[in-house]
Amino acid sequence: MSTQLKTAEQADPHATQPLPEWVRNAPRFCEDPAATARGLRSVIEEEAAECERIQCLTPRVQRALIDSGIYGTLIPKEFGGCQADPQTYIDVVEELAYADGAIAWTVMASGFAAANAAIWLGPKAIKAMFDDGEGFIAAGQVAPTGKAERVDGGYRISGKFQFASGSELASWFLGAYILQEDGKPALSAEGKPQIIIAFAPRAKVRIMRDSWNVAGLAATGSYDYEVTDQIVDDDFVMVPAQRQHRGGASYDIGVSIGHVAWALGVAKRALDEIQALATRKKRVGRITLIDQPTFQRDFAMAKGQLEASRAYVRSAYRDWLAAAEKQEGDLEAHALGRLAACWATKACTEIGQFAFLASGSDGLRNADDNRLQRCFRDLHAGAPHRHVDDNVLLDAATVVLGVNKPGLDL
Repeated sequence: MSTQLKTAEQADPHATQPLPEWVRNAPRFCEDPAATARGLRSVIEEEAAECERIQCLTPRVQRALIDSGIYGTLIPKEFGGCQADPQTYIDVVEELAYADGAIAWTVMASGFAAANAAIWLGPKAIKAMFDDGEGFIAAGQVAPTGKAERVDGGYRISGKFQFASGSELASWFLGAYILQEDGKPALSAEGKPQIIIAFAPRAKVRIMRDSWNVAGLAATGSYDYEVTDQIVDDDFVMVPAQRQHRGGASYDIGVSIGHVAWALGVAKRALDEIQALATRKKRVGRITLIDQPTFQRDFAMAKGQLEASRAYVRSAYRDWLAAAEKQEGDLEAHALGRLAACWATKACTEIGQFAFLASGSDGLRNADDNRLQRCFRDLHAGAPHRHVDDNVLLDAATVVLGVNKPGLDL
C-alpha cells in the first residue's frame, strides 16, 4: 500500500497556510471610514456569536472587512490608504466596537500594526507590503520576549510571543526582540537592554491555534506565535531613532487612542442593551426595571459618565494633535491624552459592570443573543491592556503633578 503524503499542516499543526489573493490584495481605501464602519454593523452583529464560538473571525466577516477597505483606515495616503485623522479614527473604532467588541479589537490591533509598518519600515519592506501583492495586514505583540543578533544587512531573530490578534488575516508578524551581544543583552548608554521591533513574513511564523481559549475578546483569535532563527533585512525593522516616520503629525499619537475608542463603543452598546432589557424585565412583586427609581438614577449616572468620557477623549486627542502639528514634543499634551484614555477606559468598564449587574439573571445566561454579557466580558478583558493600565495612568499623573522622571516617554 502506498504511503500517503502528509500535508504541511498535518506534519506541523502550527504551520501557517498561505493567504488567498483577495486577502493579500485587500483594498486600502474607503471614501468615508466612519460610514464604512457603520455599514458593517449588520454582518458583524449577525456573525458575532459564531465568531465567539470558533474564537476567530468567520469567513463571512473576514470577507466583509477585507472588501470594505476598513483595514486601510490608518494607512498613509501615499500607499493608497485613508490616513484618517484622530477624530475620524475614534469614530471608526467606536462604531465597530458598538457592533461587536472582539471583531472591532481585531481590526483595531491589526490596523495599527500595519500602520506602524507603513510609517516606520524601510523601502524593501514597503515594496513587499504595498507593491508586490504580499499583503499589508499585520499582527503581533511588542512585549520583548524575543532575541536578536546583528548580522550583515539585518538581524537574526527568534522568539515566542502571545496575543497576535487578527493573525488569520495577517501577512506579517511583528515582535519585540532584545538585541544580544556575546550571548548577553546589549545595553544602551542608559544601561537598558536594546530592543528592536521586527516584522517577519507569515510563511516564517508558526501559529499556535490551540493557545486561545478565553472568556473575553474570544473572537479575536489572539494566538501565540513563534519565529525561529530567521534573518530579517534592516528595512523590516522599526528603528525610530534612525528614521523620520511618514504620514505627518497624526502618527505621533499613540496606540492608546484605539483602545479607548474601543472601550467607548462597547460601553455604549452595554448601555443600549440594558435600556432595552429594562423595558421588559420585571421580578415578581416589583415594578418593571425601567420604572424603578434606583435604576433610573444609576442609568442616568452611567449615561452621563459615557458622554463625558466621549467628549473628554476627543478633546484630549485634539490637543495632542495640535501639539504634534506644532512639533512641540509637548509631554504634557501626551500625558493628558494618556490620562484621558486611562480614565475613560476605567469609566467604560464601570458602565459595563453596572449594565451587567442591573440585568440580573438575564446577563448570566449563555445565549447567542446575549450581547450584554459579551460586552461585560470583553470590557474586562480589554481594560487591563498595557496601553491603558494603571502604569500608564501613574506615568501621566507624574507629568500632570510636575514630578515625572527625566526622559519619561509617553
